[in-house]
Amino acid sequence: MANKIREIMHQHTFVQGGMVIKDVAALMSKKRIGSVLIKTDKGVGILTERDITGKIVAAAKDPKKVSAEDIMTCPAKTIDADADIYEACKLFSENNFRRLPVVEKGQIVGVVTTRDIVRQFVPQLIKDVYHFKDFRF
Repeated sequence: MANKIREIMHQHTFVQGGMVIKDVAALMSKKRIGSVLIKTDKGVGILTERDITGKIVAAAKDPKKVSAEDIMTCPAKTIDADADIYEACKLFSENNFRRLPVVEKGQIVGVVTTRDIVRQFVPQLIKDVYHFKDFRF
Protein backbone atom coordinates (compact mmCIF):
# COMPACT_ATOMS: atom_id res chain seq x y z
CA MET A 1 0.00 0.00 0.00
CA ALA A 2 1.25 3.49 -0.84
CA ASN A 3 2.54 5.74 1.92
CA LYS A 4 3.74 8.85 0.11
CA ILE A 5 1.83 11.49 -1.83
CA ARG A 6 3.96 10.92 -4.94
CA GLU A 7 2.59 7.37 -5.12
CA ILE A 8 -1.06 8.45 -5.43
CA MET A 9 -0.96 11.95 -6.98
CA HIS A 10 -2.08 12.61 -10.54
CA GLN A 11 -1.27 15.09 -13.32
CA HIS A 12 -2.08 18.77 -12.92
CA THR A 13 -3.43 21.24 -15.47
CA PHE A 14 -2.32 24.86 -15.68
CA VAL A 15 -4.38 27.65 -17.26
CA GLN A 16 -3.61 31.29 -17.89
CA GLY A 17 -4.87 33.71 -15.24
CA GLY A 18 -6.72 35.74 -17.86
CA MET A 19 -8.71 32.76 -19.13
CA VAL A 20 -12.45 33.42 -18.61
CA ILE A 21 -14.40 31.10 -16.34
CA LYS A 22 -16.62 29.87 -19.19
CA ASP A 23 -13.51 28.50 -20.94
CA VAL A 24 -12.00 27.17 -17.70
CA ALA A 25 -15.23 25.31 -16.92
CA ALA A 26 -15.36 23.89 -20.45
CA LEU A 27 -11.76 22.67 -20.14
CA MET A 28 -12.42 21.14 -16.73
CA SER A 29 -15.50 19.38 -18.10
CA LYS A 30 -13.65 18.09 -21.16
CA LYS A 31 -10.72 16.78 -19.08
CA ARG A 32 -13.05 15.55 -16.31
CA ILE A 33 -11.06 17.37 -13.63
CA GLY A 34 -12.18 19.32 -10.57
CA SER A 35 -9.47 21.96 -10.46
CA VAL A 36 -6.87 23.87 -12.43
CA LEU A 37 -3.72 25.67 -11.35
CA ILE A 38 -2.72 29.21 -12.30
CA LYS A 39 0.82 30.65 -12.15
CA THR A 40 0.91 34.28 -10.98
CA ASP A 41 3.39 36.78 -9.58
CA LYS A 42 1.97 35.94 -6.14
CA GLY A 43 2.62 32.21 -6.53
CA VAL A 44 0.50 29.33 -7.73
CA GLY A 45 -3.24 29.65 -7.40
CA ILE A 46 -5.92 26.99 -7.55
CA LEU A 47 -9.40 27.25 -9.04
CA THR A 48 -11.93 24.54 -8.20
CA GLU A 49 -15.45 23.50 -9.12
CA ARG A 50 -16.51 24.86 -5.74
CA ASP A 51 -15.05 28.28 -6.63
CA ILE A 52 -17.03 28.34 -9.87
CA THR A 53 -20.32 27.33 -8.29
CA GLY A 54 -19.95 29.59 -5.26
CA LYS A 55 -18.32 32.67 -6.75
CA ILE A 56 -19.85 32.67 -10.23
CA VAL A 57 -23.05 30.63 -10.44
CA ALA A 58 -24.47 31.40 -6.99
CA ALA A 59 -23.44 35.06 -7.29
CA ALA A 60 -25.10 35.28 -10.74
CA LYS A 61 -21.89 36.58 -12.36
CA ASP A 62 -21.23 36.26 -16.09
CA PRO A 63 -18.65 33.48 -16.63
CA LYS A 64 -17.66 35.15 -19.91
CA LYS A 65 -16.55 38.28 -18.03
CA VAL A 66 -14.74 36.89 -14.99
CA SER A 67 -11.23 35.47 -15.24
CA ALA A 68 -9.60 32.58 -13.42
CA GLU A 69 -7.29 35.01 -11.65
CA ASP A 70 -10.31 36.90 -10.28
CA ILE A 71 -11.68 33.98 -8.26
CA MET A 72 -8.75 31.61 -7.66
CA THR A 73 -7.30 30.94 -4.23
CA CYS A 74 -3.76 32.27 -4.18
CA PRO A 75 -1.32 31.30 -2.96
CA ALA A 76 -2.59 27.73 -2.89
CA LYS A 77 -1.62 25.60 0.07
CA THR A 78 0.63 22.79 -1.17
CA ILE A 79 2.01 19.49 0.04
CA ASP A 80 5.41 17.93 -0.61
CA ALA A 81 5.57 14.87 -2.87
CA ASP A 82 7.40 12.95 -0.15
CA ALA A 83 4.87 13.82 2.56
CA ASP A 84 3.00 11.00 4.21
CA ILE A 85 -0.57 10.42 3.00
CA TYR A 86 -1.80 11.01 6.55
CA GLU A 87 -0.40 14.55 6.39
CA ALA A 88 -2.64 15.21 3.38
CA CYS A 89 -5.62 13.79 5.26
CA LYS A 90 -4.91 16.16 8.12
CA LEU A 91 -4.67 19.17 5.76
CA PHE A 92 -7.89 18.15 3.99
CA SER A 93 -9.72 17.78 7.29
CA GLU A 94 -8.41 20.92 9.01
CA ASN A 95 -8.92 23.21 6.00
CA ASN A 96 -11.99 21.67 4.32
CA PHE A 97 -9.94 21.12 1.15
CA ARG A 98 -10.48 18.38 -1.41
CA ARG A 99 -7.44 19.13 -3.59
CA LEU A 100 -3.80 20.06 -2.96
CA PRO A 101 -1.07 20.90 -5.45
CA VAL A 102 1.97 18.67 -4.92
CA VAL A 103 5.46 20.20 -4.93
CA GLU A 104 8.96 18.82 -5.24
CA LYS A 105 11.98 21.10 -4.93
CA GLY A 106 9.69 24.13 -5.22
CA GLN A 107 8.03 22.99 -8.47
CA ILE A 108 4.48 21.75 -8.96
CA VAL A 109 4.60 18.07 -9.93
CA GLY A 110 0.97 17.02 -9.53
CA VAL A 111 -2.24 17.26 -7.55
CA VAL A 112 -3.57 15.00 -4.83
CA THR A 113 -7.27 14.78 -4.03
CA THR A 114 -9.47 13.18 -1.42
CA ARG A 115 -10.57 10.80 -4.19
CA ASP A 116 -6.95 9.68 -4.68
CA ILE A 117 -6.80 8.82 -0.99
CA VAL A 118 -10.15 7.02 -1.03
CA ARG A 119 -9.00 4.91 -3.99
CA GLN A 120 -5.94 3.95 -1.99
CA PHE A 121 -7.55 3.03 1.34
CA VAL A 122 -11.17 1.96 0.81
CA PRO A 123 -10.44 -1.34 -0.97
CA GLN A 124 -8.17 -2.40 1.91
CA LEU A 125 -10.70 -1.21 4.48
CA ILE A 126 -13.42 -3.32 2.83
CA LYS A 127 -11.12 -6.36 2.84
CA ASP A 128 -10.34 -5.79 6.53
CA VAL A 129 -14.01 -5.42 7.45
CA TYR A 130 -14.92 -8.52 5.45
CA HIS A 131 -12.13 -10.48 7.12
CA PHE A 132 -13.48 -9.61 10.58
CA LYS A 133 -17.19 -9.95 9.80
CA ASP A 134 -17.45 -13.22 11.70
CA PHE A 135 -15.22 -12.10 14.56
CA ARG A 136 -17.03 -12.23 17.89
CA PHE A 137 -16.07 -10.01 20.82
